[in-house]
Amino acid sequence: MKISNLIYIFLFTISTSIAQTIPDFTGETADNKNIKIPDDLKGKYSLLCFASSQKAQTELESWLDPVYQKFIAKTGLMDDMFDVNIYFIPVLTGTNVSFGASIKNKFKENTQEDLLPHVLFCNENGKDILTNLKMQKSDIPYFLLLDKDAKIIYRTSGGYTEEKFDAIDDLIE
Repeated sequence: MKISNLIYIFLFTISTSIAQTIPDFTGETADNKNIKIPDDLKGKYSLLCFASSQKAQTELESWLDPVYQKFIAKTGLMDDMFDVNIYFIPVLTGTNVSFGASIKNKFKENTQEDLLPHVLFCNENGKDILTNLKMQKSDIPYFLLLDKDAKIIYRTSGGYTEEKFDAIDDLIE
């Protein structure tokens, strides 16, 4: 077997072991569009931002402006350069699941219009999603970057840093 074939097999093995599959779940955006994960994400990069508590929401908010400015705001010539699915996903668990509709309505009242398509409320109990994705800590947000095949290629957690954002940006470019 040629050395180039061995290298290819080695690289393929590494890349397939790193790329984790996102579990199937459905949700509805704050502007009432139904989304099926991962099917509706295929074809372009996707950044999924999960928060499952008020404390996690505080750190998640540190990401809002950079993500908004880079991927959501339509400010000029570079608008189509980064065609990325962006979803902020408040994960409801336990008794909060039963208050999902009222939480969603309150959110819609207090959020700027262009963010509504980027907030996804899960139809399933969030605890299963968190468990499947090994997101054990409820007090920090988690961020997953998916490739165009909806495979997880990068994950991070916690508050915004330039290093984390640059890592995401480098993978998308």
